[in-house]
Amino acid sequence: MSDGLGIIGQPPTDLPAPPPGAVHGDADLFDCGTLLKLRTSAISDHSRRRGIILRAAIVVLVGWVPLLILAAIQSVFLRQEGGVLLISDVAVYCRFLIAAPLLVLVEWTCLARLGAIARNFRVSGLVGNADKARFDEAWVSTLRLRTSTVVDVVVVVLAYAIVGGLASTLPVSGLPGWHVTSTPGSTSYSPAGWWHVMVSLPLLFVLILLWLWRVALWARFLFLMSRLDLNFVPAHPDHTGGLRFVGFSAPAFSPVGFALGTIAAGAAANRVLHQGASLESFTMLVIVLTLTVVIVFAGPLLVFVYPLWLAWWRGTFEYGTLARKVGQELESKWLRRGQAVDEAALEAPDFSATTDLYQVTENVYSLRPIPVDFFSLASLVVATLLPFLGIVLLFTPVDVLVRELAGLLL
Repeated sequence: MSDGLGIIGQPPTDLPAPPPGAVHGDADLFDCGTLLKLRTSAISDHSRRRGIILRAAIVVLVGWVPLLILAAIQSVFLRQEGGVLLISDVAVYCRFLIAAPLLVLVEWTCLARLGAIARNFRVSGLVGNADKARFDEAWVSTLRLRTSTVVDVVVVVLAYAIVGGLASTLPVSGLPGWHVTSTPGSTSYSPAGWWHVMVSLPLLFVLILLWLWRVALWARFLFLMSRLDLNFVPAHPDHTGGLRFVGFSAPAFSPVGFALGTIAAGAAANRVLHQGASLESFTMLVIVLTLTVVIVFAGPLLVFVYPLWLAWWRGTFEYGTLARKVGQELESKWLRRGQAVDEAALEAPDFSATTDLYQVTENVYSLRPIPVDFFSLASLVVATLLPFLGIVLLFTPVDVLVRELAGLLL
C-alpha cells in the first residue's frame, strides 16, 4: 500500500481483524462512531468512498438546505427579509457548504493515512516479536473504542450542550436577521433560526467532536506504541530513529485544519461585512486558532520525545565509541610518527570506510526527539490560514493589493 509513506507492503496476516461488519482496510482503525455511517453496503473501497460522498451530501441537505427553504418562506409569507439576509450570511456558507461536508469527505484520505501509519509500526519492524502481543492488544482496544455507542451518546449530548450554552449567552436581539422573526412587541426565533439551533449547529459540532475523538484515539495509540520497546535505529537517515513516517500524520490532518479555519474565517467575514470590523482585529483569533490546530493534531507526536532521547543517548555512546576506535586504528596504521602518507595510501579502503562510518555517526548526533519535520507542520499551518487569506483578498481593495504587491517586487 502506498499512501504518501512509500510502499508499506502487505499487511501481516497475524494482525487482528476488524470486528464483524466493519469495513476492511487501514481506515477502519480510527473510523469512530456509528452516526451517519450508512454501513449497510460499505464492504469495499468503492462502496466506502460512495458512502462518504453520500454522507457529505446528507450533511448539506440537513444542515443547509432547510435553512434556505425556511428563510425563503419567512420572506414570502411573513414579508420579512430572512431569505435575503441568509444569502448574505458568509458564515452559514462557510459552515454548512464547505466545512461540514469537508469534515466528512476528509475521512477518505486522513483515516487511511492514520491506519497505514499505525500498521507500519509492525510492518517496518519497529515492534519486535517480544511486543507483538502488546501491539495486538493496542490494535484491538482501539477497534473496540472506535465503535463505542457510549461515545456517540456523549458526542450528541455534548454538541447540544455547547449549542445551548452559546444560545443562552447571546440575546435574541443580537442574532442575525434571518435567525429571528419580529412581531409587534416581541422578537423570537424564526423557523430557520430554530432549525439552525436544533439541527444545523449540533450537526456541525457532532462532526467536530468526532474528529476530536479520533485525535484522542490516535494519541492513545501513539502513547501505547511509545511504551513498547521499539527497535529504533539511531543512525537512520530520517534523523528520527526510523520513526519519521509517524510525522506524516500532521499533513494528513491539514483538511481538518482547513475546515476549522473556514468556520472561523466565515464568522470573521460576517463581522467585516456587516459590522465594519477591521481585518487587523482578527489577528489574535488567527494566532490562537493556528496554535490550537498545531497542538491538537501534532501534539500527540510528543509522546516519542523521551524514547527518541533514549535512543539518541544510547546511539551517541555506542557509535561514538565505535568511531573513536576506528579513528584510532586508522591513525595507528597510517599516521605513525615519521611515516609519510602518499596518494596511494589515501586510496586505501580504510579511509573510505572510516568516512562512511563518520557520516553514519553524524546521523546519530543529529537525531531529533520529535518525529515531524518543518514542512509537515507548515502544511498544517498553511491549510488553517488559507481561509483567512481568502478574506483578506475579498475585503482588501484592488489598488491596495496592487500597491502592496508592487512594494514586495520592487
